Amino acid sequence: MLKEKLEELFEFIAHHIPSEQIMLAKKEYQKTTGETYEDDKSYNSRMSLFLEWYLLDNYKPGNDITTLERITEDNLSVWSQEQIDVCKDISNNIQALFEVKKVRDNSVIVIDLFKNKKYQIDENDAKLIFRKNDIFQGRIVFHQAKWHFTGHFCFHPNKNQGFIKDEVKKISFLHLSWEKELNSLEKELSKIVKVSLKNIKYIEKVKIKLERTDSISAKDRLTNELLKLEENNRSFELSIEEIEKKIYVLSNETIKMKGRRLISELINKLSYMNLKWERSRQIEVTDIYKN
Repeated sequence: MLKEKLEELFEFIAHHIPSEQIMLAKKEYQKTTGETYEDDKSYNSRMSLFLEWYLLDNYKPGNDITTLERITEDNLSVWSQEQIDVCKDISNNIQALFEVKKVRDNSVIVIDLFKNKKYQIDENDAKLIFRKNDIFQGRIVFHQAKWHFTGHFCFHPNKNQGFIKDEVKKISFLHLSWEKELNSLEKELSKIVKVSLKNIKYIEKVKIKLERTDSISAKDRLTNELLKLEENNRSFELSIEEIEKKIYVLSNETIKMKGRRLISELINKLSYMNLKWERSRQIEVTDIYKN
């Protein structure tokens, strides 16, 4: 169902998006992945990988949604809820370099090398496609309570796994630092919110006391206290707003947008190296997979 839906989406963009627009995107994509020709062994799979990129990783300048997210929004009133749900699942895909840990009859266990996270993926042809310790480019989608591959891969030679893992570590280190910063900001926000709520409760108590007292001196004291509490409340509101903005920028612009772009750029660079290796004659793979 998932792979069939992805193929339908490929057909959809072929019929509903101007060919000139797709060709421009293809040229941009092939700046990092290399230009492919019909006599390349991997031509069909690379064209499918391009279409995946176009749907799922192609952000227009100044836009924070992908082609598929935009298409889904445009068709909310036309498509069935089932179609919309599948598209949303596909939009939430994870693109990564995966390492195969175990191959079973109808599934495969892999590790996302960027996040060091393990997944069990449903795949009926697992034993035909994968071997233990393979490293490959791919995408997974959580759909109907299971993980699935989109079905398009780029496998890398085992001899260069050290180089690939070293390149992955550079991005993983950045992601880890961003996650730590995000965690710190969320803790800071939680503390300020708690203090702010206590302050708000105390404001209400002071207001009640102010309403119930007839003493002029008590009213003056409570009024001054209330002014300070309300000033504190405005300060808390500004701090909360500032931290929430930082969290939004870090979560969306840095972790989501920049993080995805860095992963995509590395994956595409390795894909180009793989294409060179595919075409090479009497060239050591270590002379291709290097900076």
